[in-house]
Amino acid sequence: MPLDASTLPVSPTFVIAAVGYAAVSALITGPEIATREMALSNWQATCQSELIAELEATRRPDQFIPQVPDVGGMICAVYPELSDLCAVIPDPNAGARAAEEHLRAVEAERLRQAASGTANACSCAQAVYIEDTKLDLALYAASGRLIMPQSVKNRVAALSRALHSPACQKEG
Repeated sequence: MPLDASTLPVSPTFVIAAVGYAAVSALITGPEIATREMALSNWQATCQSELIAELEATRRPDQFIPQVPDVGGMICAVYPELSDLCAVIPDPNAGARAAEEHLRAVEAERLRQAASGTANACSCAQAVYIEDTKLDLALYAASGRLIMPQSVKNRVAALSRALHSPACQKEG
């Protein structure tokens, strides 16, 4: 049974206009409004600073190096004429200090590498949020921002969930 447009309670032009308005809201204005509001709320900078703080929390603590007396250094300080003997007696802490400096350098490089991906992870969270809440954003945009669904009202929580989603974990 074919649908007769003349039997509809509204004109077909109104139906086509409403569908077009809904499509424009879903595909263009909803994501654009969300992107602008995230830019106004400074989400990208906040996200990056939170991710860097999380990375800093994973930094390993500095290792305690026990201080062993440097006999060679003490002999040279008191008797400079025994400098040949001082050169033979090594500093027992030198190896431990060198290893600790190497570990600090490796840790700093690991954190720098991880921090370089924070911008990508935050951008991924924005994209996932916009994709997941496309219909809510369309309703928000189509209503002239009068109707605010929960995902739009709690944008920061939704963005945080998107940031920690499996889709964005590979980015950061």
